[in-house]
Amino acid sequence: MQTYAVRVKRWYCKACFRTTSLLPSFLFSFRHYLVVTLQQVVVARYEGRGSWAKVARDCAPQGAPDARTIRRWCDAFTEHAATWLAAMQQTLAEQDAASPLLNPLGQTAGLRDAPPRAVLHAALHLLAWAKTRWAEVAHYGLDDRLRFLWHWGAGRGLGRLI
Repeated sequence: MQTYAVRVKRWYCKACFRTTSLLPSFLFSFRHYLVVTLQQVVVARYEGRGSWAKVARDCAPQGAPDARTIRRWCDAFTEHAATWLAAMQQTLAEQDAASPLLNPLGQTAGLRDAPPRAVLHAALHLLAWAKTRWAEVAHYGLDDRLRFLWHWGAGRGLGRLI
């Protein structure tokens, strides 16, 4: 595994006495791995319904991230999933009321019991809607949904997803 140093531009606000950073889109705040790695882990765990051993074996072939880190990411994702899902459903209801994600008797009705799985599924609906609105995300695909969610949620003050 190779480690890279990434310089992050930071500014200090003299009015509010806070520091703000411009983080590249391939990184999550406070995480030392790329978004693609984080997504691979949560997708393997929640969509693939993999056991902890299988997720660690499939997502960390060289031993990084370690099994404890993988569990920590999944625990954080589970902890924040319900809040994010509610915000996603609200946006979809306002913008795309016909979305099958909002139909309680539709194909996604069973996802209510599993907010992490529902967030991953809802991300596809939200991304499909966003592609019609913003040219910047027109090229985003299945492997970019957490990156898209991170940007979308940051703009709404949702806080950490993972």
